[in-house]
Amino acid sequence: KVRYDGGHKHDPFLTQTLGQYVAYIPVCPEVECGLGVPRESMRLIGQTGSPRLVTTRSNVDITDKMKNWANKLLPELEKHQLCGFIFKADSPSSGMERVRVYDTNNIPVKKGTGIFARMFMEHFPLIPVEEDGRLHDPILRENFIEQVFTLKRWRDLMKKKWAMGNLVDFHSRNKLLILSHSEKHYRMMGKLVADGKKLPVKDLFSLYETHLMEALKLKPSIKKNVNVLQHMMGYFK
Repeated sequence: KVRYDGGHKHDPFLTQTLGQYVAYIPVCPEVECGLGVPRESMRLIGQTGSPRLVTTRSNVDITDKMKNWANKLLPELEKHQLCGFIFKADSPSSGMERVRVYDTNNIPVKKGTGIFARMFMEHFPLIPVEEDGRLHDPILRENFIEQVFTLKRWRDLMKKKWAMGNLVDFHSRNKLLILSHSEKHYRMMGKLVADGKKLPVKDLFSLYETHLMEALKLKPSIKKNVNVLQHMMGYFK
């Protein structure tokens, strides 16, 4: 129970369903940066691109306190080799998108991002992220889980010898998945693997990972899936 009002936002899907397959690293920015439970509620004030985190009644600016803590935590999180991160919707610290930002006239605009969430996504641009509420949408949930487990398979590959054979095997197993998200990335990554010996192996693997996660961020569609099925027909005689 770490909410500002002393309560919780327990989500059975996250703990009982998804929790069977993942290991969580819990993070509560507001508590871990030194605020108590319960505590005064906060909100974002100012410009949507660079708002300040301020308490609602006493008008205390918590922004620097939050950022200083986050700057220490983010390098520590690198050690955990995270494959995904779930943010708290509407939170001024942890909301991924559409967080209320109040202007000088006290009028809210739902175009903000939580202070910690913004810093996390800038520090880990390739890690799949989603909000707890959005995970109840079947399409968004499937896409997020797909990204998480694909990144986990990639991380497992990275623990082995960085060899062309391993990369070719990974690409062969995942190329139709990539195609279901982006034909552009499918073709670009196929060429990258085919010409892989022209690059230093470290650069090759790094570039492949970037393209892989960029591709999976793009949503599949019926049209894309039809294209994959038609492509698969070419394997049959």
